[in-house]
Amino acid sequence: MPCYNSIDGEPASVSHRLPTELLRERMGFDGLCISDYGGISNAHEVQRIGETIGETGFLAMEAGMDMEMPKAIGYGEKLKEMFRSGQADTELLDRTVLRVLEAKFRMGLFEQPFAMDGESCKKIFEEKEGAELSLRSARESMVLLKNNGVLPLSGKIKKLALIGPHADCARKFFGGYTHLCMMESVYAVASSIAGVEGSPESGQIGGAMLPDGEPVNYVPGTKIQSDEAELFNDILRLQKPGCRSLLEELKERMTDTEILYVYGYPVAGKDQSRFEEALQAVREADVVILTLGGKHGTCSMATMGEGVDAADINLPECQDAFIKAASVYGKPLIGIHFDGRPISSDTADQYLDAVIEAWSPAETGAQAVADVLLGAYNPGGKLPVSVAYHAGQIPIYYNHPNGSAWHQQESIGFVNYVDVPHTPRYCFGHGLSYTQFEYSDIHISTAEIGAEESVQISCVVKNAGNCAGDEVVQLYLRDRFASMTRPVKELAGFKRIHMEPGEKVRVTFTVQADQSAFLDRQMRWKVEKGEIDVEIGSSSEDIRLKGTYRITEDRWIDGAKRAFYAKVQKDKV
Repeated sequence: MPCYNSIDGEPASVSHRLPTELLRERMGFDGLCISDYGGISNAHEVQRIGETIGETGFLAMEAGMDMEMPKAIGYGEKLKEMFRSGQADTELLDRTVLRVLEAKFRMGLFEQPFAMDGESCKKIFEEKEGAELSLRSARESMVLLKNNGVLPLSGKIKKLALIGPHADCARKFFGGYTHLCMMESVYAVASSIAGVEGSPESGQIGGAMLPDGEPVNYVPGTKIQSDEAELFNDILRLQKPGCRSLLEELKERMTDTEILYVYGYPVAGKDQSRFEEALQAVREADVVILTLGGKHGTCSMATMGEGVDAADINLPECQDAFIKAASVYGKPLIGIHFDGRPISSDTADQYLDAVIEAWSPAETGAQAVADVLLGAYNPGGKLPVSVAYHAGQIPIYYNHPNGSAWHQQESIGFVNYVDVPHTPRYCFGHGLSYTQFEYSDIHISTAEIGAEESVQISCVVKNAGNCAGDEVVQLYLRDRFASMTRPVKELAGFKRIHMEPGEKVRVTFTVQADQSAFLDRQMRWKVEKGEIDVEIGSSSEDIRLKGTYRITEDRWIDGAKRAFYAKVQKDKV
């Protein structure tokens, strides 16, 4: 599926160079190429390619696009007429139709052309294995960013304050393109059509009503439509009857603890109108849990998602303000962040005692979060991104080129920005645990390898703490000197391992020489002789062990066949 973007001035949807020359001829793809929704129309109407939509459709088909989605516009009547009149060669049409038919045969659509009936689909959708997989995914993706010893929670808490818009709304556990998100989009579109009076400043869209008669409101001071109407919880209960909010989950599991729930603040904006009630709960509680972040979706009821962009990557002002206001009472403050992007907040860093990045944990999200809070599950997730302090640092990524504008090291007068560090807030691969892991005994099988050979790199990891846990062992490689500018380091392999207290495991990575290949000046893939630095650690910055090996020869290779990641195995010690 080609993207909407233009690459070197050429929209991907009409680029012969990408779907045909690169994808099919060089990479050997023999499947179906389909447009993103409205991709051909976008090339014509927005990127201004082709004098008519038929001409744009012809360019897309010629480029190698086999099917247009979601309906025939570029491949509509105007293109049909071009084939009828001889303006377009029907051999092109034959090629495209053949690919569509081949794809249908591969999928068995001629043997079983119709979708399952509703009941059969529902059975599969509600299978126990699906919920179990969802729970595993939610648990393993949780990232413990910070912990000053307040987690896991003690079983002796008398009063727990639970504050935030996500705590009593399981919908906010779900991301874009889920059924719930799509249902919201229907109502969002219906309530913001042209000609409807109202504005964010007034707090209500004049005359707009939900099906049950409730007015559609804005989050105060923002362009985000409020989702507090009970309708959206009803939609969730219909589709996922077993899905619970965090409030419901904690009430069931913390039976000896009084839970004080208050909404507190919205998912966006500056509104502080509900602060006082929430601060009263903080004053009364022994421990405070704050649910933070926005709402992942694809409409005007979301704060982020496809087509929902923001210039600011930090927490909403209202949430930062509440964290600061709550901090004066000296209670342990725990932040749980829900969103489609990671948390970034100076205030959270300064005042919160623990921070959990929960992402969009979906239908079993409440159970997964509660498991981490209560110590029933030891978090072992790692960040798949580098988290910036400020949007002005972006792009910021762990494998930036040597000497890039991202960081010039000591070669210029100012190694940092004048107002923030050059480093990320949280680095790629970061994630804490309730236990500790020790690394030792790095072993590199050979000091030198040829361009077609491999090297085995291993180390011993020990669970040195008092509870079982997961560690993600990460291997990074660095091309010390090269004929082209290379990254400061690259992730070459990783392995998630579960260990009991005191257990030791040897993790072995088998690294191919061509994992260090790169494009030379003639755009050929090259394995280049030279020193390769080895780093093994718990994150891209928390490096525990180092070593080196040497590639002894230059060789140009078929880039499509080079190794991508190291093969990994673990053995008990």
